[in-house]
Amino acid sequence: MGYASATVPSASQWGSPIASKRALLIHGLNSSSHTFHHVASMLAAKGGSSAFVFLQRLSTCDNIIGYLVVAPNLLGHALRMPGVDFRVQTLADDLLPYLQAAEYDIVIGHSMGGAVVLSLLKYLPRTRPTSVVLVDSSVELTADQMTVRRAKVYNDVRVKPNPTVEDYMASNLLWMREDAIWRSLGTQIARATNYDDHMDGNVPWSFSHLFADRPSAAALTVLIADPRSNGASKLETVAKFKDVRAVIVPNTSHWIQYEFPEVIVEEALRNVEG
Repeated sequence: MGYASATVPSASQWGSPIASKRALLIHGLNSSSHTFHHVASMLAAKGGSSAFVFLQRLSTCDNIIGYLVVAPNLLGHALRMPGVDFRVQTLADDLLPYLQAAEYDIVIGHSMGGAVVLSLLKYLPRTRPTSVVLVDSSVELTADQMTVRRAKVYNDVRVKPNPTVEDYMASNLLWMREDAIWRSLGTQIARATNYDDHMDGNVPWSFSHLFADRPSAAALTVLIADPRSNGASKLETVAKFKDVRAVIVPNTSHWIQYEFPEVIVEEALRNVEG
C-alpha cells in the first residue's frame, strides 16, 4: 500500500494504478498519509463503499472504476527528514513531482495540509476541472490565536505526553480503533519539535490570500468542524471569499476524515462528477 521512489517523496497508495481518475490527499501537522485511510478507500471505490479496493480486474483501462489515490508524507513526517526550512511553501514545493508526473481530478488537504494545498493552487492546470477540498484548515491565525494554540498543545503534552491508542479511543467516541492507531503512530514517528518548528516557520500564519491562485476551472470547498468542537477552520474567515464553498459538518471534531469521511468524499465528488 505504501511506496517510495527516487522521483517522488514517500507516499501511500490506494486503488488501481491504471485508473483514469486520480486524487491527491495531503495530511496535516504531526500526522501521516494514513490519516486518510477511510477517504482513500472510498475514493478508490468511487465513493460507493468503504471497503478497500486493491485492483479492479476489468478488461480495459476505460472500465476501471474509482480513483488512483496517492497520499504523500510531508517533509519532517513519517520518518522523512525535514527540508531546509519549515515554511508551508517548502512543504508544497517538495510535492511538485506529483503534479509534474500526473494531473489530479481531486486534491484534498487536512489541517496544515490545507495550507499546503493552497500553496499548490498556482501549479494546478488552468483548464482541467479540479475539485479542491480543505478539511478544517486554519487559513488565518492572529498572533494571539497562535499563542493560545501553542499553550493548549503544551498543556496537552504535559498532561498526556505519549497518548496511547486507548487514550485516543476514550476521548474520540466516533473513531474506529484503526483511526486511533494511525493517529498514535503519526505522533510517535513525527519529530518532537515539529509543532514549534512549523509554527515558528510560518509567522504570520496567513494563507487566505492564496485563494486568489485558484484556477478558474477548479472548485474549492472548505469543510469546517462543528463550531462547538472549537476546530481549526472558522466560517467567518472563509465566508468572505466568493466562489469558495464553506460547509459546516455537524457533530464533528477537527478529525472529520475519521468521523465522517463520507462527507469529504461526497463534497470532493460533487465538483467533478455532479
